[in-house]
Amino acid sequence: MSAKTVAKLPPIPRSTPPAVGPTISSRSPKPYQGLHGPTYQISQTRHPLPDPQSLKPFVDTKSGSLDTWPAHATAQATAKPSLPSQRRRSTPDSILAIQDAEGDPNTSVVPKPKFLENLEVFLKKELRNVNGGRGGPSDLRLQAYREVFEYLIEDFKTYKPLLSAIKNEYELMLAQQREQIRELEPLKSMLVTVSEQCDQKVMALREQERQEMVDLRMENRRLLEKIDGMKQEHGALQAQIEKLQDEVAAEYLKYRDECDARKLLVSDINDLKYQQEDYQKAQAGGNQEVEIKEDPVKLKIALKKAREDLTDATQRLNEMIANYGDVVPRRDFEALQANHNKLQEEMDTLKADHGQLMEEHDTLLEVNKQVLTQRDEFYQELESLKRSATPRPEWDRCAQVLEGGEERWNVIAQEKKSDELVGILLREIMGDGVGFEWFEPRGMGEDVPVYLRFEDIKIRDRKLSKSDALNVIREIWMEKSKMESEREEPSSNPEAMDTFVLRYMRQRYGDDKTVADQAYNLHDAIERFAPDDEQFALFKGVLNKELDEHIYYQQMELLAKLNDKLSEKDAAEGAEGKLTKGAFDEALREAFDVKEEDNVAALVQAAEEELKAEGDDALLEYQLLFTEDEEGNSGPFLTKFRQQEKEEKAKYLDQIRKETGLEDEEEIPWGKLRMAINVIDAEIDKHHMLRYLAIAFDVEQDQLAQSTPQTIGNIMLRFQKAAIRRVGKLNSSELE
Repeated sequence: MSAKTVAKLPPIPRSTPPAVGPTISSRSPKPYQGLHGPTYQISQTRHPLPDPQSLKPFVDTKSGSLDTWPAHATAQATAKPSLPSQRRRSTPDSILAIQDAEGDPNTSVVPKPKFLENLEVFLKKELRNVNGGRGGPSDLRLQAYREVFEYLIEDFKTYKPLLSAIKNEYELMLAQQREQIRELEPLKSMLVTVSEQCDQKVMALREQERQEMVDLRMENRRLLEKIDGMKQEHGALQAQIEKLQDEVAAEYLKYRDECDARKLLVSDINDLKYQQEDYQKAQAGGNQEVEIKEDPVKLKIALKKAREDLTDATQRLNEMIANYGDVVPRRDFEALQANHNKLQEEMDTLKADHGQLMEEHDTLLEVNKQVLTQRDEFYQELESLKRSATPRPEWDRCAQVLEGGEERWNVIAQEKKSDELVGILLREIMGDGVGFEWFEPRGMGEDVPVYLRFEDIKIRDRKLSKSDALNVIREIWMEKSKMESEREEPSSNPEAMDTFVLRYMRQRYGDDKTVADQAYNLHDAIERFAPDDEQFALFKGVLNKELDEHIYYQQMELLAKLNDKLSEKDAAEGAEGKLTKGAFDEALREAFDVKEEDNVAALVQAAEEELKAEGDDALLEYQLLFTEDEEGNSGPFLTKFRQQEKEEKAKYLDQIRKETGLEDEEEIPWGKLRMAINVIDAEIDKHHMLRYLAIAFDVEQDQLAQSTPQTIGNIMLRFQKAAIRRVGKLNSSELE
């Protein structure tokens, strides 16, 4: 056998051919250190090709001749010649390792051409780097084959144009296919969207075609029949279950006996096996390897036992099929039973709803009869009035002849009877007649309140009623609170109330004569009603800058909190505006958690007195507690609440004064005052503490550290004017 002639090819040039098609990323984070060939860009990542010399170290590419393996191999080749040490050193370690793993070099086989063998080795290694040589087609695997094909194109100079053209056509076709796939992706999303829209339309059509009451009644009758059948099936299934339980118990005893017998047999077999192994080791001796053979006796016993078990298992299986072929599984029975219970509950609910609807229908029929009777009576009364009564005058026409126009008429004529409107109209018509009282303008001096600074205007004393004055005061409070809430940031120095009242009246009435008339009459009403009414007293104190307007906001916030708690109790009990005394007492304690027990009991007693609720079972219409009569007088409940607020504030301030242990003329720093407040009100939070201290020392909250000590008398005066209230609950010592 002659040695195989090695063909030599021309070397691959080092230039980088143009990239064709889209680019992909590198296949491995750590590139092969021995590859330094031309690179191709796939998915915007340069992929290094191996050094051409590492692929064909023994191939001479300069002569242009190629191996024709295996066409020339007509007989077995002789032994491979051993590689020279110099050429073996030039071969990469990875290729040598693969060649050594293929077997003995002297083996009598026909060797492949070196160039083909090196290309195959390179391709296998690249595929292993991608995903271990497993998986379907991918861009990374295609890149490995593309690199091998590039080597073939570079080596075959004669066929290089044709092979390059073939490769370019494939690359262009792949790029075109990728572009088409990219264009079809939006169509796929649109198809999914259209499918969802169609499903929604179908569901909407189904929703519109729900069955009506007639179908429900038919379904009810069908379910009743089905329930009767299921009850009969339930009895039969219960009997079968009891029978099956007895049979299962018997089978379980047999199983336990069989299991114990098997365990004993396995134990005997293991003992025989261990004895045989010990005997063989004793016979062999030393470290000689002993060939273990199966014991024929043990195999015969195992075979016999296996056949017996197979026969018993087959017999039990046939018995189970024969006995329980028609038995319903327990899970199906439980599912049917659950469905039966659900249908029974639905039927009971439908019966209850039907009964309630019938009662409501009967009630509506009775109400309809009453309404028809009342309609006939009212119609007869209307006809009688048409014949005998005179038409009601149009009082709104009076606004055209009065000073102040329609706005002033609406204020003075609000909720007035016809007789009262006639008196008002007569007084307005008489004008400067005898019998009217007048206010003398106070002038423009600094000692005059801002809203009363008028001169050279004749102002008539209209003697505003309590309800009319309260309506004006409520409108002023509403506009003032609205203005404060619209501020971007809460101000520690809001606009004074007297300045706001003047600005509000000028915006509403316009001319100074009407503004002066309203301002002086409001001032007169406040002076008359303030001694006997807390609402007038509070507004007067705010107007005269003797009280902080936040006291009013604090009271409104507490009443709103109480109303919310009462509404929650009402919604929880479904009382429809009425609460029991226990629920009312519980809501009071939740809303006013800092009040003493006696004060809460006093509020409950005031509510019972106002609503005239006698007996423990009486219900309280709590919404009536927040209303006033025609004269604007509050009920005993709101009066008691406002009185308690004043008393609790005074008691709280007195406790703070006693805790400091100082007289009125003695000074106290802000740190010591904070400690005294903490002792009296242990649960007070940081926000309220800083606000109280800022009020006491008349500074901003961030300037407390630079504040000067103040006397206890001045601090108490400032606290009395401000909205100060206990924040935390009373401790045990204070309760005593």
